[in-house]
Amino acid sequence: MGYRTTSLWNDLNELRCLEAFKMLESEGFPRGKQSDYAREISRKSGLSVGNVSAKICNYKSVAGINNDSHASSNTKEFFAKYHRHTAKDITNLIKSLE
Repeated sequence: MGYRTTSLWNDLNELRCLEAFKMLESEGFPRGKQSDYAREISRKSGLSVGNVSAKICNYKSVAGINNDSHASSNTKEFFAKYHRHTAKDITNLIKSLE
């Protein structure tokens, strides 16, 4: 995957956002929960809450839940690779990388 060297985005943070999307999906996308997940990821990653929330929305778009977005090639690749995995599978993968 390619990330700008000046960015805090990396595979781990991309997976964290995919994990949040998968958890939201399994919970039926409850109102306000995305913000909670975005704040938690922001705290761990140093990325802004808004940036993280936008990435989660990009996963929704790639999954066909939201309208088209400008999702990065990394987001599209991660979704293609992991969309059949459960949130728990992705959580375990994240733990192995932390």
